[in-house]
Amino acid sequence: MLVIEKMNKTFELGGGTFKRAIRDLDFTAAKGDFVTIVGSNGAGKSTLLNLIAGVYAPDSGNISISSTNITNLPEYKRAKYIGRVFQDPMMGTAGSMSIEENLAMSIKRGEKRGLKLGVNGRREQFRTVLKRLDLGLENRLKDQVRLLSGGQRQALTLMMATLTAPEVLLLDEHTAALDPKTAARIIELTKEIVSDNQLIVLMVTHNLQQALELGNRTIMMHDGEIVLDLFGPERENTSVDSLLEAFSRVKKERFLDDRALLA
Repeated sequence: MLVIEKMNKTFELGGGTFKRAIRDLDFTAAKGDFVTIVGSNGAGKSTLLNLIAGVYAPDSGNISISSTNITNLPEYKRAKYIGRVFQDPMMGTAGSMSIEENLAMSIKRGEKRGLKLGVNGRREQFRTVLKRLDLGLENRLKDQVRLLSGGQRQALTLMMATLTAPEVLLLDEHTAALDPKTAARIIELTKEIVSDNQLIVLMVTHNLQQALELGNRTIMMHDGEIVLDLFGPERENTSVDSLLEAFSRVKKERFLDDRALLA
């Protein structure tokens, strides 16, 4: 399980001003939960993912994965528990390294990695993994990643993030920068990988319809808090309009996110 208890995070903006990004947040997700995360601008969605990944340290509170407290672990030591895919396809891979070198590096996530990546003996495994993408990358193992298109690179990043089956997968708008056809393929691949490995998934998206259709649970954040948590029949019977209405009832204000409303 992923358990977050009473987590707080405040950023200093300068000039004596502060932004409380996460407020006394409690959250629990079990193995196999696929949680989509939506929220208004500045709601704390990406901050939440960064706190789980170890990019930021919380001001207070605890984070644990399968009873292991990771609150004070540095980002690189959390890597064996957590996979992550960013919005930018350029992040998550090393462009000057080959496809097979990137995959070899991802296998050693959370371990000490020397100059020798151990590509030999793994090429057939890599070809099998890449063939699943249906992008022809299994025939380009020695090509540098910088030569790939954005969609190809994002697909590779997703495979790298899940190659060793982490317990938690963080997806930060991982299809937002892709064309519709490629984005649809990445979403299908995401669902397949999650189903096969029963991962805990937290996926930030600005597409409210997508948030209600993917996974088994949707949370809405606002001002650093979880204001709605939908699952089961309640989520199945929720439309985008009723989701926005529920937000207005809870927070007594309109949902403000142009990207989400236009998606």
